Amino acid sequence: MHVSNKPSWLMLAGAALLVSACTQQPRVAPAKPKPAVVEAPAVPSVDPNAKVQIEGVERLAFSEEYQGPAEGSLESVRALFGRGYVDSGLRETMLAAVRSDYPMLGMRDVRLTDPVRKFLTSERAAMTAHDYIRRGLEAHLGPISDARYRQIWQSLPQNGEVRHWSARIKQVMAKR
Repeated sequence: MHVSNKPSWLMLAGAALLVSACTQQPRVAPAKPKPAVVEAPAVPSVDPNAKVQIEGVERLAFSEEYQGPAEGSLESVRALFGRGYVDSGLRETMLAAVRSDYPMLGMRDVRLTDPVRKFLTSERAAMTAHDYIRRGLEAHLGPISDARYRQIWQSLPQNGEVRHWSARIKQVMAKR
């Protein structure tokens, strides 16, 4: 009996195909290109009944300048103290006081570390500071009696720095 090699060859070939099919990675289908969506620019529709009214419209020029109260003015100091900005209010107070004697000075010349005597150079300057601080405190606390304000003024360190006055005024505003 003779056995044919054909069937075993076919079996071997089939087994080889089966093994190779199992070890290959699956094929990924190529991505289909999508058509790009191009949006047309929006065209405003024209309303034939629309009216543009430009007559009577005032054009305001843009200004980069500060439009609030003048630097060192009583109005500015009252606003600053009223909002609790004691350091800024006191600096503007000292500026107003010293401007009665030296009108060319500006805010950059007034620092919290400066001695108070630098700004209270005359009786007029001292009265200006006295009045400005009182008005500022009244803007924050309400009306203050003359006797109470005299106590506050006398409690300010006359040989101190502006920051010392600021600290004392903050204590007064906190009612200590």
